[in-house]
Amino acid sequence: MKHRFLFGMMLLFCGFAQGQNISNVAFVRHDKEVTITYDLSKTANIRVCVSIDGGRYYGEYIQNMSGDVGKDVKAGKGKTIIVYDLPDLRFLPYEPDSTGYNPSDTLIRFSVEVDDGSVDIKVGDMKFRMMPVPGGTFTMGCTRPGSAKHNYEAEFPTHKVTVDSFYMGKFEVTQRLWVTVMGSNPSRWTYNDSLPVEQVSWSDAQMFIARLSQMTGYRFRLPTEAEWEFAARGGNNSKGHVFPGQDGDPGAVAWYGMNSGNITHPVGRKKANELGLHDMAGNVWEWCSDWYEAYTAEAQTNPRGPKHGDSRILRGGCLNSPSWGCTVSDRSWYQPDYGYGFHGFRLVLDSVEEPEEE
Repeated sequence: MKHRFLFGMMLLFCGFAQGQNISNVAFVRHDKEVTITYDLSKTANIRVCVSIDGGRYYGEYIQNMSGDVGKDVKAGKGKTIIVYDLPDLRFLPYEPDSTGYNPSDTLIRFSVEVDDGSVDIKVGDMKFRMMPVPGGTFTMGCTRPGSAKHNYEAEFPTHKVTVDSFYMGKFEVTQRLWVTVMGSNPSRWTYNDSLPVEQVSWSDAQMFIARLSQMTGYRFRLPTEAEWEFAARGGNNSKGHVFPGQDGDPGAVAWYGMNSGNITHPVGRKKANELGLHDMAGNVWEWCSDWYEAYTAEAQTNPRGPKHGDSRILRGGCLNSPSWGCTVSDRSWYQPDYGYGFHGFRLVLDSVEEPEEE
């Protein structure tokens, strides 16, 4: 007998597409086999993973599938994926009612996603996502003076910078990830574990990165200031916006002084930029690896900043910043051993090749 289960599906966005690409997701369960249907607005590579705890944790991407999944799936309605013999579902009890809908089965979530080249890193009972940032050359510094009412001298002179490819966290490091790694939470606002961690110093971030790298086998680090600005601008997909992915009012992409209510907000609630990165403006300031120094006009390749200094770079503005503090070129800096209330960070990887097991 066929039993039908519909649910509010978690929708994800393609990092290189504008707007929603996947919609109207539903599934039908036939004992060991599942049929997933969905609509696709643009041709894309498609991948699927499953959660059995209401979407809190998603497992590895499913391999035993057929149908409209994999590379170059054509746009259209009623796309179909057949999933075979999922061990995660095999022992989940369910007794459908007369309508064929079982509320207990709402624990099951299938995440049908556009495969944008991102990679999920598992640590403890959770995963977090790293987005690809292909290398390129850009103009660093304030390229549109006056567009956000104020520009600081530290944003000049503009200069050409080339960076290699890297991966950057889709979101700021959350409190859930911090607690998973460090065991305690230093943050002021703790009403949701998807909030960005804050009140962490540059040195605190380095301790976290060392522990996370040991737990996962990957060699994480903070972004350089040049990498951060290149990513905030949208990398090679940049449309030249003043804010990360937005002109005019930054409210569509940032929690800042005019809309935050003077608190942090869960990551990912605002529109992503051209690379699929969320909250590159507002919410919390993000530490970079560099010591602060004034810009020069010379072209540079993979700049790392000076070898010594008094303050480390912060980027992106925060929950109480004015609009001009949320621009892609705005710079701030602070002493590395002090964790101010609005300071957080985002992770970077040079490579996402799976580490070898020792």
